[in-house]
Amino acid sequence: MERLPKHYSVLGTIADLKKYKLALSNAEHKKVATNESTIYLTKLLSLPASITSVFSDTEWDFNLENPNASANIIGSKLKINFNKYKNIPPEVIIELKCLLLSVQLTPEVFISNRKKVKKKGTTKLATNTILGHFKSGLRFLDTLFRILKVKLGQEHIEKIYSSLTQIQVIDYRETAKVFTNTYNDDLKQFFSYIQNPYTSEHIFGENISAFDPDQFSWKKRYKKQDSNQVMPNWAFDKLIRTASLLVHDFLKTIGEEVSDSFVSRYKLQNETMYCSNAGVTKDTFQLYRAFRLLSANYSEIYVESKYGIPDELRNSKNKYNLKDMTAFINKGKYKKITLTSIYEQLALVSFAAKYLIGQYTGMRPSELAVIDLNNCLIEENGMKLLRSHVFKGKNTFSKGLFDDKWVVIPIIEDAIKAIKILSSITQRNLMFSSVHTKKSNEKEKPQTSVMIRHQLKIFIKFASPDDDLGFSNYMMRHTLAYQLYRLEAGLPLISFQLKHLVNTVDKFLSRGSTSDVTMGYGGIADSLVESQTAQKLRKQSEIEVIKATADPDGNYLGGKADEHKERLKIAFRGYMASGYSKEEIFEAMAEQGLGVINVGLGYCYGSDSNNESLPCIGSLRCNPNRCSNAIVSEANAPYWREIYSTNLANLNNPSFADNREQIKEVINEAKGVLTLLGHGVPNE
Repeated sequence: MERLPKHYSVLGTIADLKKYKLALSNAEHKKVATNESTIYLTKLLSLPASITSVFSDTEWDFNLENPNASANIIGSKLKINFNKYKNIPPEVIIELKCLLLSVQLTPEVFISNRKKVKKKGTTKLATNTILGHFKSGLRFLDTLFRILKVKLGQEHIEKIYSSLTQIQVIDYRETAKVFTNTYNDDLKQFFSYIQNPYTSEHIFGENISAFDPDQFSWKKRYKKQDSNQVMPNWAFDKLIRTASLLVHDFLKTIGEEVSDSFVSRYKLQNETMYCSNAGVTKDTFQLYRAFRLLSANYSEIYVESKYGIPDELRNSKNKYNLKDMTAFINKGKYKKITLTSIYEQLALVSFAAKYLIGQYTGMRPSELAVIDLNNCLIEENGMKLLRSHVFKGKNTFSKGLFDDKWVVIPIIEDAIKAIKILSSITQRNLMFSSVHTKKSNEKEKPQTSVMIRHQLKIFIKFASPDDDLGFSNYMMRHTLAYQLYRLEAGLPLISFQLKHLVNTVDKFLSRGSTSDVTMGYGGIADSLVESQTAQKLRKQSEIEVIKATADPDGNYLGGKADEHKERLKIAFRGYMASGYSKEEIFEAMAEQGLGVINVGLGYCYGSDSNNESLPCIGSLRCNPNRCSNAIVSEANAPYWREIYSTNLANLNNPSFADNREQIKEVINEAKGVLTLLGHGVPNE
């Protein structure tokens, strides 16, 4: 925060605490409070802690000075109630309040001494982050003083203890053994605050006991779980395809045009009638919408003027009676459907559309939560962009893109269109919102990350019911970055939409609207994730390349497959004899840059051949069915699958009638390779 003259006044008053500490103590053997100390105490207790709170308040509230906080933070995370920690002496609470204000007003002093610094050059600490540290520390100290009261007696504690400087190392160590909360980064940061030289000089007036909390025997110590940062490739492919089909099925059912025509290409392999099976048609959608709105007490005039009310819903008295409407839908000509099945299907379409938007933008949950349907789509230089609001530190790599604006590729455009249509039922302005209809006088609030995750997990459970992906909202962001790193490393495309994403970003950047540098696959990925995560994901993608092309235990097909495999085994045997594991060898190869190679349609050992038919024409005929020098592995399968699917979709397209025979030949070529790799393909 920007320091103002009043802030220096606050810091000056806090710095005087050490002069009056003894006089402010209630202990009988301390000095009797002088007039001067009384004046100081009055001044200290009246210091402003926030817009709505003063120093003497038992609860400090920082919500008003953080009006743009995300839905995950507003409320209790921006408040701290000191009255909850009843075992801590009042004098120590005063010290901690002074410390809290000091951290807020001089964060750069305390950042330099923190145990964990995410970014170099960081000079700010978010209010909710600081409060999280202090709440954790207050819980610990409350336990510490409770133990001391049991051991030494409450009266002794009240008379003797008036500062944290009186706490001994053994007190911290013994408390750690019984502290029921987890020793985590928040508590570690709190300890770094009380051990900071600034604290000793300006608040305590002397040093506290030196200790290293990491060396204590904590009852509960936080262990970072090896969570799945990214989805497996098969899961990414499965989820985006299912989500795309759900969105397109809905749009086509109600007669809307779709922007991403590619989805229809793989629909041939996934013939689905999601809406039809659930009883959703253009007519039932209109009936259901009217029912939902009238049920939520929207006036007949409003519903009729905005969307129309089917006359079929009127009862014999020409009224819209909800009971009669329900009976009509359940028993009339639509008796095969239920309100529940329509609700569940439309909710599923909404969740699938939200997944696509989250997956292909890589937005954080706080950014997804505030996308406003009324103004989220904008256009710059002929390019469609999706607008939201970034709460976290702005990305210095770009000047606009991934920084309040994201490119809109065709499948995202379709997803947005689906959500806008569904919002006519829910009457909600926020894209990521409840699927229940908002009351006319209800104030809409952004969803928390927990609510967003809950909706997306319902879709994931539908798309992949037997798999536990350990899904979290940030997994979409990390998975997008990982897939882009895979592309840069030359691994096969899993998602056609990634081509759209990269091409659209490149067009946007080339106009000079965002950056003077070309981002490319890896550049876009770098802009999505922290540098440390980026390094990890990039390396992970390169190791995947190596495993696909240079694993001595891998599966390779073709005339030279055995020779290729034997060469790898000989090389690995030497390394492993030196004590390296196979995984360590893969990592070393990645660090040496061996992962950045192309694994397109296959590999060729033509240089070792005496085949008189060479030179080879390559491309589609570079496969083991055509040439003994060609080698293919599982890594090449996605390319051949894409060739097969694309041409199968074009087979009966009138636009390609003149090339029908060539298309058939390409399909058979791809089918042969996929069959060789053990991939079943349907007949065209």
